[in-house]
Amino acid sequence: MRSLQLQRGLVFCLACALPWLTGCEKHPAHSHDHEPQELITTVLVHVWDEPDSVHTHLFAFRDLDGPGGAEPTVDTIHLHSDKQRWRLRLDFLNEAVEPPDTITAEIRAKGTYHQVFYELSPELQSMLELERLDVDANGMPLGLEARMTVRQQKEARGYLRIRLFHYEGRKTLEPGGETDVDVRFPVHVMSD
Repeated sequence: MRSLQLQRGLVFCLACALPWLTGCEKHPAHSHDHEPQELITTVLVHVWDEPDSVHTHLFAFRDLDGPGGAEPTVDTIHLHSDKQRWRLRLDFLNEAVEPPDTITAEIRAKGTYHQVFYELSPELQSMLELERLDVDANGMPLGLEARMTVRQQKEARGYLRIRLFHYEGRKTLEPGGETDVDVRFPVHVMSD
């Protein structure tokens, strides 16, 4: 009789403890290290003629109320085709808060989880060449800095697509993970 009561007591204790034990179990499909996605309202593109780093031009994409609200404002990137090499540097900001939050330093610090991809429209692909210049701690491309080389001296119009990805697992050379930013800047290459 005493043995039966002891068994029932043990079963009762296990039944009460079971939800607590399973609630602490890590599920491999869900990362506990996941951080909430930063709100990025603004992408700034700093552009300068590579030999002349003093005169920097600033072009902005701003969507202060986020997707679904008012249309974003987007500057047209102007380049002169007589200049062979242009440098680009990106900044990502959240201007929906006061003071604005610059997210670029965090992206650079966590570069092994981030990667920027550039894509030129078909009208510009034969005329311009883009290469990313910076890398993360593992030697993989980061893309906050890039070089654009002009191959032909003529006038052209198109767009530059900039995408920032956040990788949860191992970063690859292909776009993947969560899309933090996907914007298009109109580009006007002037023949002078």
